Amino acid sequence: MISATTIGNRQLVYQITGFDRLNFVDDVANAVPQDDQCRITGLSFVVNGVRVDGQLTVWVQDDNRLASIYRQLSAIQGLVSIQQAD
Repeated sequence: MISATTIGNRQLVYQITGFDRLNFVDDVANAVPQDDQCRITGLSFVVNGVRVDGQLTVWVQDDNRLASIYRQLSAIQGLVSIQQAD
């Protein structure tokens, strides 16, 4: 999936890798504020018992939220990497 920019709105796709643990995906979902200016539009993860690989798609109306979302995601226990897809 590729991130898309529309007038006034942005949809960003993050590739996330981490260590499998209880509530890892819940923590990812809870890192994104859910309101009229920001919401999750896609969430897909594959787990093999040790590693978690996933894709998080977020729609934001206010670009000021991006740093906060990245900071919240980066603070998740067990997170190995987070990259914004092009």
